[in-house]
Amino acid sequence: MYSLTLLITLVALVSATYRNGTDCNTAPTCLTQSSAEKVADNFAHIFSNFTEEFANQTLAIDVTDQTDSVCWLMSNGTNCPCEIGTETLSNRREFLDAQATQPNLPFLILNVWHDCTNVFARWKFDIQPQAVQGIAVLQVIDNTDPEAAADQPYLIKNVFSEFNTGIYEPGGPTEGPLRDASNIGAPRITPTILKDHLDQFVVGQERAKKTLATAVYNHYQRIQELQRRDEEEQEEAAAEERRRMAQNPRHPVEGREGELKAGIAVPSLTKDWQIEDEFPGQQQTTIHVYPPNSNHQRRPSQHNGPGPPPPLHDPTPLNVEKSNVLLLGPSGVGKTLMAKTLARVLEVPFSMSDCTPFTQAGYIGEDAEVCVQRLLAAANYDVTRAERGIICLDEIDKIATAKVSHGKDVSGEGVQQALLKIIEGTTLQVQAKQERGSESPRKGQGSGYPTNSPLSGGNMRDQSGGGKGEVYNVKTENILFICAGAFNGLHKMILDRISKGSIGFGAAVRAAPGASESNAHETVMEGEDELFEKHLPYYQPPAPAEDEYAGKPKKRSYNTLDLVEPQDLQKYGLIPELVGRIPISCALSSLSIDALVKVLTEPRNSLLKQYQQLFALSSIELRFTTPALHAIATTASKTGTGARGLRTVMERLLADAMFETPGSGIKYVLINEDAAERRSGAVYFARGQQVQFRNMIAEEEEAWEERKRREEGASESEFEARARNNSIGGAAKTFEEYREKATAAGFV
Repeated sequence: MYSLTLLITLVALVSATYRNGTDCNTAPTCLTQSSAEKVADNFAHIFSNFTEEFANQTLAIDVTDQTDSVCWLMSNGTNCPCEIGTETLSNRREFLDAQATQPNLPFLILNVWHDCTNVFARWKFDIQPQAVQGIAVLQVIDNTDPEAAADQPYLIKNVFSEFNTGIYEPGGPTEGPLRDASNIGAPRITPTILKDHLDQFVVGQERAKKTLATAVYNHYQRIQELQRRDEEEQEEAAAEERRRMAQNPRHPVEGREGELKAGIAVPSLTKDWQIEDEFPGQQQTTIHVYPPNSNHQRRPSQHNGPGPPPPLHDPTPLNVEKSNVLLLGPSGVGKTLMAKTLARVLEVPFSMSDCTPFTQAGYIGEDAEVCVQRLLAAANYDVTRAERGIICLDEIDKIATAKVSHGKDVSGEGVQQALLKIIEGTTLQVQAKQERGSESPRKGQGSGYPTNSPLSGGNMRDQSGGGKGEVYNVKTENILFICAGAFNGLHKMILDRISKGSIGFGAAVRAAPGASESNAHETVMEGEDELFEKHLPYYQPPAPAEDEYAGKPKKRSYNTLDLVEPQDLQKYGLIPELVGRIPISCALSSLSIDALVKVLTEPRNSLLKQYQQLFALSSIELRFTTPALHAIATTASKTGTGARGLRTVMERLLADAMFETPGSGIKYVLINEDAAERRSGAVYFARGQQVQFRNMIAEEEEAWEERKRREEGASESEFEARARNNSIGGAAKTFEEYREKATAAGFV
């Protein structure tokens, strides 16, 4: 905006000067764009490579230079301040003498405009300590010399220039009131936004979603900061190179070294040269000999011995290290789904690797480095993107050290040792494995012809490829690792640790074996327990409401895995070095019946919506009643596979309907409670039976609501529920029950 305003001012000034001091009969023929660019190039040539011969060919006899800042540069400030329109160099001789005394500068024309008699040019000087830019208005006249007019048809008569040294340097520091403000700006994503996105796909697991969203957000911020720092370093290096080139111009052909070979003195190169010491950092072993007239004359030493060495200077910027995440929880509770969902929304490469087939290098199985290779393939072999991606190591509990080993543990501790450097940060040489007949990953897509087309080459093998794939060097220091595992039996180790000395005279309470196989992996315990809250590693607000009958806070559900400590993971079989490289651990709870019902209905890609869409493709409406959904969730919870068991139950339940209804006259399919509990099949309705279809749904929903009201009114007391639970040998719901069962089993 400033340059545009100045340009308008100069145009008005030139037009007024032209009207007042120029006869219309002597006006030149109108300029063209090519002739205007030639005039601007001539003007630049005078500054960048001045010769009096060229100036005589391009300048008018009565040329004048009228500027606001050039007067200071040409006359050492004796005529300053000057105003626009001031005639500073009033004749040709003064202009030539002023240019002859100035050094040749890298003068660059940025833009050129013109009207009939004037050329408007934006120019720039790349000089030190700061570049100079400005606007010049060149008033021209016709060249009256017939011999020279063919090459130079226009001569520069008047020059109106404006200098501006306050150009913006993108890599420079910000000055003024905003010098301490952040130069990153508001983040596009926040942990709250990530958590809200996870809520659309994952049911429950509130603390796990918050922890993972925060960890991924911090990783995303680290990556952006590293990228910004790299860009600033590149810009600073480019700016430093421009400054060096401006101070030490190179020979146009051979460079600066050619000038030295030719015997041309280059003061900018030879000035202040230091003789490099053969042993840097040690006591000086070379003597610097300077010319006699040099300012670096050796001064007599004021000390008998060498002085203390200067302190070491380390300009390394602050580096925020990554924090890897460990997710613990039973199968099918959403560990992998959360990682995939966040990687998809962040648009970063993501790879999933199962640790079960990992073995130590040199043995049959997969090496630990294959996880990085899969990430590189997911990034389309873009090393830069792969180095900032996310790797999910699933089933990491399967590489725990074996409790009883009769030889070298190649699939346990050996794999953990191999993962140490990969997780902490190292450089791996990853070889892109090519399938037989496939091209290099760096090459484009295939020919696009069908396989059976004659143009596709049939089944002929690639005779030129063969051999090994390309090798890539991938740095893992900025790759976020999310480790997930079920860790079956870990909750018993945790209970043993926190229950020591809690009863008797320092007697330790050991975990009793699971009385029921279905409850072998149950990690959730109910009830308020001071011992639990004492060992809880994070703050949890108190219960929001009270029980109106007992006058006590409502009972809570606690996840035993929330109390995990590094010593528990080491006891389970993970080596201390690996545990220390995963600082964040978060436990996921097993899904209750109500949570499984929500998994069926609430997520954006819920199973209920998937099957309804599948039936809708055949123009069939599929509906489930509320008691049917609870029956499906109850059946799935008994499988012990978490949310994955829901698909198994749904497939068995809808198998006959998916076979019989497509292409038939059936329009509506209803799954009621009887069908969900396998007492009857799915209910079919034809096209004209929509009313009966809606009525059956309404009747079953009303019956379900009435049943729930009766159950709430006749709920059993807490003592009766505990007695019933203990009598049938169910899982302990509180620490008191856990101790009672351990005592009764003889483990005191």
